[in-house]
Amino acid sequence: MKRILLLIFIIHCKLLAQESEVDFKIPDSIQSKTYFELYELFFDNYKENPDKACLYANRYLEKGKNENEDLVIAHGFFLISHLYEGNEICLKYADSIIELTKGLKNNGLLTRGYLLKGDYFLKKGQLQEAWNNYKKADQIITKKSNSRTLYRYNRSIGRLKSRIGRHEEAIKIFRECYQYASEEELDDRFQDMLYLANEFNQLKILDSATYYNNLGIRGTLDIGDKHRYTLFALNSGITDYHKKTYKNAIDSISKTLQYLRKSNEPQGLITSYFYLGKAYAGINSKDKSADYLMKMDSVVQIQEDIIPELQEGYKLLINHFKEQSDIEKESLYLQRQSKIDSLQSNNTTNVLQRIISEYTVPLIVSNKDTRISKLEDSGMNYRITIIVTILLLIISVGIMIYLHNDRKRYRKSFRAVVSYTNKVVETEPKLNTKKEKHLNDLHISEEVIQKILEGIKDFESSKRYLDKKYTLGVLAKELKTNSTYLSKIINIYKEKNFSNYLHDLRIGYAIERLRDDDKFRRYSIKGISEEMGFKTSESFAKAFHKKTGIYPSSFIKKLKNT
Repeated sequence: MKRILLLIFIIHCKLLAQESEVDFKIPDSIQSKTYFELYELFFDNYKENPDKACLYANRYLEKGKNENEDLVIAHGFFLISHLYEGNEICLKYADSIIELTKGLKNNGLLTRGYLLKGDYFLKKGQLQEAWNNYKKADQIITKKSNSRTLYRYNRSIGRLKSRIGRHEEAIKIFRECYQYASEEELDDRFQDMLYLANEFNQLKILDSATYYNNLGIRGTLDIGDKHRYTLFALNSGITDYHKKTYKNAIDSISKTLQYLRKSNEPQGLITSYFYLGKAYAGINSKDKSADYLMKMDSVVQIQEDIIPELQEGYKLLINHFKEQSDIEKESLYLQRQSKIDSLQSNNTTNVLQRIISEYTVPLIVSNKDTRISKLEDSGMNYRITIIVTILLLIISVGIMIYLHNDRKRYRKSFRAVVSYTNKVVETEPKLNTKKEKHLNDLHISEEVIQKILEGIKDFESSKRYLDKKYTLGVLAKELKTNSTYLSKIINIYKEKNFSNYLHDLRIGYAIERLRDDDKFRRYSIKGISEEMGFKTSESFAKAFHKKTGIYPSSFIKKLKNT
């Protein structure tokens, strides 16, 4: 009987999650596209052209159903769920993902299912439900999880911490997330920058907020991400408001309104109206202030999520209509303010303090043996004395050996560097089982992989890596691929991230030029670094030393004396 009920529930979840797909007719033009191509096209379109993205996601899902692959079907539901963020339909897809992946070894999508539900409830201000689902995700990832899954989980917890006013804790989490996303060269690093800029605004640490805003604006302009560019522009306007440069704030925020009204970004629109209302109040333009704050309220009533900061907006409205003796509107906004106070009080006393107390341990806990801490003090002190004495002897001997062999080692390093070649490797490294698994998880066809590898080979042989313009995103566009997959392929086949890959190519070429071209040796370090595509001579020298163990000035001097 239990099995029958479970089967009925799974079928019900699938039907619910598919109800928005029924009317979709997949065009012939995308029928033949691979999973990789559909995935890439979906994320290229889902912010700016959601209708088009929906077609790609539904084709992805259709292929999975035709091949009867539960993991692929769940991934298809995950793609479609992006189109319904903040909508109750998203919960139906999340439930389907959870039911499809509960029995599978790959727990990444199962975790995402719970995170989707948690993020939905967080957006709705239902913090207890959000935490319940985050806790279920936590119970999965603590058993076995990859870094990307942990990264997504950390971000959700960071957003929850921010939502309850624990901004210092949120900053620590978002910094770790930003560092990880930068090292992995993920596009999501811009979202992490945005989170950091917002947290620093909340704490009125405005220099840091300005730094991340400017960094995000430049980065999103470079990759053509209009959506995040708009959010950085909005956040920059908020920073101007906190600096009390109200006219600059009004100018920056007003420019975001047209995009925010068209996009599915109600919280961004609420924030824009809220700060425009406060900025106009700052320049004593009370009517315009009230106008924007009323617009804020109208979106809040649809969004159903009321963040604590909006209290100030309602206070301004209440005072405005009190001055105008408009009792009806004054009473209306008093009720709205009371609702905020009630929700905030309930969250703080019944939910949030418990969340904080329950979540006090680091996300990644070392499993090193701690038995040494149980040794008796006397025994420990004796052993420390012996160990320190031995270490001092070893260090003394080591220094003598180091000084004796330093010149010999330097000469050996110099010979190794001189013999270095930057020739393009023709053969591909053999992939181990772990790397093959990572590659298979991306659902990239062999044909696409070979096409990307050929593109990388051409990039190296044509020496385009000397051009300063190249970033992961720029190269990905040239190779007509997704930056995430290009990064992963370089990690797997070149066994390094894109930044190190690019630096190694440039340093390798510098070694060859310096070795073979007498005129090139006469260039200044700054001139050489510019020729090699580095932005500064310091970054060139650091990269050169990291790869060779020798600084470029020493290398050139030695070459001249050889």
